[in-house]
Amino acid sequence: MRYVYTILLTLLLGISAMMGQEIPSPNDYFGFPIGADRKLINWEQILDYFALLDERSPRVQVVELGKTTLGRPMILVIIASEQTMANLDRYRQIQEQIAWPYDLDEAAAEALIQEGKLVFLLTLNIHSTEIAASQESVELGYELATTRDPELLNVLDQVILLMVPSLNPDGQDMITKWYLKDVGTEYEGSRMPMKYHHYADHDNNRDWFFFNLVESRHVARILYHEWYPEIVFDQHQMGGRSARFFMPPYSDPVNPNIPPSLMANTNMIGKHVIAEMHDQGFKGLVTNTIFNAYFVGTMSKTPLWQNRIGILSEAASVRIASPVYLPPSSLKGMGQDLPEYKQQNNFLDPWSGGWWRLRDIIDYEKAATYSMLKLAATYKEKFKRNYYRLNREAIAAGQKGHPFAYVIPVKQRDPNSAVEMLRRLRIANVKVYRAEEEYRAPEGTIQQGDFIIPLAQSNRTYIKDLLERQYYPDLREYPGGPPRRPYDVTAWTLPLQMGVTVFTVAAPFELQMTPVEPRLEISLPEERDGWYAVERRFINSYALINQLLKQGVAVYTSTRAISNVPRGSFLFKIEGKSFETLSPLFEKFEVPPVFVGTTVDKTQRKPLKASRIGIYQPWIPWVYDEGWLRLILDNFGFDYQVLHNQDFKKKGSFYPAFDVLVFTNQAAKSILNGAPLTRGYSPQIDAPKVRPEYRGGIGEAGKKKLQQFIQAGGTAIFIGEAVDFAIEHLGIPARNVLKNVPRKEFFAPGSIVKIHLDNQSDLTLGMPSETAIYINRPVALTLEPYTRELKEVGVYDDREILLSGWVVGEKKLHHKVALADIPYGKGRVILYAFRVHHRGQTWGTFKLLFNALYQ
Repeated sequence: MRYVYTILLTLLLGISAMMGQEIPSPNDYFGFPIGADRKLINWEQILDYFALLDERSPRVQVVELGKTTLGRPMILVIIASEQTMANLDRYRQIQEQIAWPYDLDEAAAEALIQEGKLVFLLTLNIHSTEIAASQESVELGYELATTRDPELLNVLDQVILLMVPSLNPDGQDMITKWYLKDVGTEYEGSRMPMKYHHYADHDNNRDWFFFNLVESRHVARILYHEWYPEIVFDQHQMGGRSARFFMPPYSDPVNPNIPPSLMANTNMIGKHVIAEMHDQGFKGLVTNTIFNAYFVGTMSKTPLWQNRIGILSEAASVRIASPVYLPPSSLKGMGQDLPEYKQQNNFLDPWSGGWWRLRDIIDYEKAATYSMLKLAATYKEKFKRNYYRLNREAIAAGQKGHPFAYVIPVKQRDPNSAVEMLRRLRIANVKVYRAEEEYRAPEGTIQQGDFIIPLAQSNRTYIKDLLERQYYPDLREYPGGPPRRPYDVTAWTLPLQMGVTVFTVAAPFELQMTPVEPRLEISLPEERDGWYAVERRFINSYALINQLLKQGVAVYTSTRAISNVPRGSFLFKIEGKSFETLSPLFEKFEVPPVFVGTTVDKTQRKPLKASRIGIYQPWIPWVYDEGWLRLILDNFGFDYQVLHNQDFKKKGSFYPAFDVLVFTNQAAKSILNGAPLTRGYSPQIDAPKVRPEYRGGIGEAGKKKLQQFIQAGGTAIFIGEAVDFAIEHLGIPARNVLKNVPRKEFFAPGSIVKIHLDNQSDLTLGMPSETAIYINRPVALTLEPYTRELKEVGVYDDREILLSGWVVGEKKLHHKVALADIPYGKGRVILYAFRVHHRGQTWGTFKLLFNALYQ
């Protein structure tokens, strides 16, 4: 017996060594305690540590999801018991069956629920300055890889944890290195002037239904195609002067498309976590304030529209990794639902103030994570059963109709945008079909080849929310008071944003249709020498033409209609074997060329050249519009150069080196003078300094240089609030009638409205006479008397302007100008008093911008 005991003891010690001693703790591996003041690990170090866990622990598997925008590896860490890890493929199959239970009856489902595991997705550090969660990731990984705690062993047995250590590895690496190089200097904790996501910065958490960013697409694969997690937990940080930690329940309003039972379970989890954290002595915990679940576009909330529990946490921040001391009198309320920093039902035990450290944030986040994981393990069957039930109910509701299906006709003004909309929906695993026969519904005729999205899908609420119009409630701060600010925007209707015609069929119908990956089938004309045209109504025609220009093809614009091809179409000549060379481009961009003749008179065409474009990029990372502009220009093949304050201040002229300069949505004051040197709660004497090269704006010298550029023949474009700069500092004959108007009188917090367009303007080529535009800033124009002709290119009507969302004081838009083209010396100034490329989503108005980017 002693011999057997010795063998068993030796085996146990060996296992212990393999599970613990051979895996160094993060503290030992990195040489300092995780969360220590002024200490951080970067992305390369995080990758190295998880590679070690993958190698040495049978509970951990690291999967590369793909490359980030800037080429770094983005990883998913899978953690579960050894037995579970050995059967991951089986558990993934179970998830898919429960996610799409068309033919899965309750008995079969119950067997899968009992056999399966609860899949829990933990996403960290999407906002790179909110750095604590990325540091927490290695500690969680180590503890779960080596634990012998019975509760955590039960978690590992019942739950498959999918952890994304950073949703933005590029930014995680940038911020840590930026911060660490300044530790111990007067710049410690200063803001990084570059965007921590190459395109989106903080707006990367608004991309979760449109999927512009590669990082969003990587995670969408896990969410909607491979793992179908029942619970999603996304960790964030917030301002540091109020509550220490937020969890659901969310604040009002409630999105009517989300199933009430799902929101109730989300609230239940949040309350459970808060109660457990109170039991453990955590203070300053708050719920039901600021953060709501109305907007579909964030990482934590979008899963709600796919019947998953979506949990957001927000922890009070420090200065990256530098601790902050908060005296009691510095603490304040947090939104309308916590107007004062004092005890109330959603804030039961206020934190009393004192030192607040990076380690504190990690402790709060870990406590919430473990509480949720243990709850998920205890009630695995309940959560899986609810997920199955909600999916079944969604399919059944869709089968009943009202609505039954959305129809996207192939014959569109812009077929490219229609197909692109469907592709974005497919990223979230919305099923798309092609009609194989004609069907006459009361709402319209479905033609053979049209695309159909049936509502009998598990993600029915997601489909509805993106394709229908939003009607945001008229919430006020108090009766008769100003409108209550929403957490984000109030409208996102995809067909309106993208200029796509969609009609709804209410009643059930039967039709032969085939599942497809959306593609626009084009017909190429007979190959022959001569002149060809592509119409600008195809948004991809711009990408095609940019490619042709780069290949040295001579491109023209038609000055009038030719062979039923409208004025303003792109023209080019094909001779010899060049048709064979160009055909793959027509197929790639899904743009059909039209043969217009063997000759085109010179009076019918004028040469087209790519403009030399400069984009003003301030050293203010939260000017998100600039990054989204670069993204769409990159996607459509426009070349450009980024310009900084120094470029405006140094001697020399912008013209003729540049043809177009673009200023995106930014306050006039910050264009001229830059951002304030201090932000937040820090007193001036203690504020981290901003390096001199990143201070200020373009200044008076830059303003003069800009004026000279336009007068010499350049085009200056101003978008959104940047319009105010053109008016106030360049003397443009226009007035922003909404400037300084109180919120009670006008408020449009991310809404879709309509304007009329002047179809004689070269800015509107390829556009309809009326279009939907996106507004979220108080900018609307009247033009002033001038000695030269001014063009009011886009104008609001006098009634029924709102299409989706919420506008207070709509009458103030009546007959006002949204798009103006103004001559200035030998050049021109174009004012876009709306968000022409909002978050890279408004494909329906891209042409209004693209048309200004050619000579």
